[in-house]
Amino acid sequence: MAIFETPDQLYRYISGLFEEIAPLPEAQAALASLTLTVRFNYTDPDATMTLTADKGQSTIVCGACDVNPDVVLTMTGDVAHRFWTGELNVMGAITKREIGVSGSLGKIMRLTPLIKTAIRHNKERA
Repeated sequence: MAIFETPDQLYRYISGLFEEIAPLPEAQAALASLTLTVRFNYTDPDATMTLTADKGQSTIVCGACDVNPDVVLTMTGDVAHRFWTGELNVMGAITKREIGVSGSLGKIMRLTPLIKTAIRHNKERA
């Protein structure tokens, strides 16, 4: 059975995580130098989220949007859960094609400090 049964469950989980970390100093520091848009395409359940970071501010759009992303990451909802809980070796998942990457891997690497903050916070709230 999938961790997320509906797109709304996935949206609440991931967007809630980003809302919680937004005021944290380490998240604000990670966002300060970013200008990047990442689209997360999920399957099982089918969902799309777009994270836009622009010089200290970030927004997350749940569902379809017209923003042109710099990078697109594609994965299942279960892989996403493992990703955001820190249980996934991301480079291994990319190599094994559990995570599909479209766009510059170098650009997505700029998001690493923010992702690490989200994972650390997610572990603490569990």
